[in-house]
Formats: sequence, structure tokens, C-alpha cells
Amino acid sequence: MPHFERGAVMRAPSAEVRAGGKGIDAARVGHSLKRRSPLLVLIGDLDGDQFCRFLNDEWIEFRTSSYHGNIRVATMYQEVNSPTITIVNEEGPTIAQEEWDAYLTELQQEVRPHEIVASMGSFPHGVTEENIAQLIDVVHEKESLIFFDTAPHFLAWALRHGADIVSPNLDEAEALISGGSESAFLGDNTNGRARAERAAQTICELGAKVAIVHAGSLGCALAYKDQTIWVPTVDVVVASSVGAGDSLAAGFILKTEEQGLERDLDQIDWRHSLQFGSATAAAACEKGRSGDVDPERVSQLFEEIRTLDSSER
Repeated sequence: MPHFERGAVMRAPSAEVRAGGKGIDAARVGHSLKRRSPLLVLIGDLDGDQFCRFLNDEWIEFRTSSYHGNIRVATMYQEVNSPTITIVNEEGPTIAQEEWDAYLTELQQEVRPHEIVASMGSFPHGVTEENIAQLIDVVHEKESLIFFDTAPHFLAWALRHGADIVSPNLDEAEALISGGSESAFLGDNTNGRARAERAAQTICELGAKVAIVHAGSLGCALAYKDQTIWVPTVDVVVASSVGAGDSLAAGFILKTEEQGLERDLDQIDWRHSLQFGSATAAAACEKGRSGDVDPERVSQLFEEIRTLDSSER
């Protein structure tokens, strides 16, 4: 719409409805890059059929586990010729213990050895710290790694129970560390590089094997053991930055798995993975639809970021 105004009655000249969510955005990236990225999605039994049709229309590989209720909806209002986007997220459902147990049973059948399982987005109401620990155990039993990109209080639980890789943005990382409010993130990237590097180091001290902290258009910090890496990003014409972190996660995971997880993690080139993830995020910002990327553009931006990163070191 031309302009979003609180308290006004407005008409949107166009609208699009499709399946959404951080994990779905990541799966879209995998599909675009012709890499297998299967989904396990919790869906409401009252409107799940439509949701599944959306995913089938995109040729995304998925399995479902259901709960009683409707699917959580996010409504995004994008202003024309402006970077301003207003997002309203519904509270979403509350799931029962038996519904969570059914989800974990499906997950046990899906996880393969020596891969990265990404748990992305907000968990439904009703999920407890013990449930998060169960999720991590299912993945670790297959000798795989689990990657979390979720709200700070869920991240805190995950870190206490063995989360391997976490990927908050700078606001989320600092809320996780301080125990501060997660209800109003302002996107303040002042002194962002130093803050992101410090936050990544601290999150590793809290238990993560690898911590990524992204600071928007400035770039990303990654900490692994006693090593901290900073990867800048390149300037692109941004259609929308919504879901950029999801695309970064997908690119990072795909490039890390490509290097082989059967061997010691010390042998992984984490900078290489983060450069590719940053390129994937930049390509998604140009498209303006969460998770959509052009493989050729990703490759081009990957080389640009590698060149920029090398020149700044």
C-alpha cells in the first residue's frame, strides 16, 4: 500500500497469501539452490489442507504433524517505494503434550546421521524447556547437529540442553545474554560489529558450539571456540529484508553440510559457510519475497563478499 497509518481505514491494492515461517523460508532457499531441504511442519487440523496446498504448489518437500486448531498467521503491510514494513504476528496455538510427542516421533523418522537440523521460528504455546531438551536429544541420537533460530527465551533453554549452532540477530542476542525484554526490538546497529562479536563470544560461553550474530546491513559475526570471525555484506537494492536471516541460515547450513560433518568440526571452514550464507541473504533481499533466491545471483554475491572480506582483513 502507499502508506500504512495507525487508526485509519485503508485499502491494499494487492495481496498475496502463501505458506510462511522461518523454516519454510529456509526450505525455499534449498529448493531454489537445488538442494534437498525437507520440512517437518506443525500444522493446525482446521486449516492445514490449504497450507499443504501452498507448499505443494511450490514443489517443496515436506511432512506434517498436526495439532488441534488454526495455523498462526502473520500479516505484513509493505509500503510502496519504501523499506518500511509493518508485521502483525498472531499469538498462535497452544499444543498438548501428546501433540508434541507425535511431532517428535515424526522427527525421529526424518533425521539422518551427520546433517544439520534447523529448528526455526517461535515454538507454540505449551512447549516447555523439557520439550526443547527432547527435541535436541532426538537430533543428537542420530549424530547430527541442531541449529536454532528462535526467540531468546527458547534459545536460553536450548543452550542449557546442548544446542550446537544458534543464529540470533543482534537485538535477540543481547536480550538472550541480558535476560531483557524480547517484546520490542529496535534494530539499533550502533557499534554493531563490536557488539555482535562480543555477543557471539558470550553465547559460545553459554554453551553453543557455533554462534552467529547478524547485525543487519553491517554484516555478521561468528564465534567458534576461541575464534571470532566477522564477514561484511555487500550493498544491494533491497526490495524487502523480511526473512533475510532465514535465507542466511539456509545458505550457511548448506555450505557447512557440503564440507562434510562426519569429520571434526575444527576442519570446517566457518568463514566460507558464513560468506555463502551472507550472499544468500543479500540475494533474498533483492527478490523481496522471503526465501526466494536466484542461484546465479547468489554465486555472484558470494564472490563479491569473499573479495570484500579479503580486502578488509
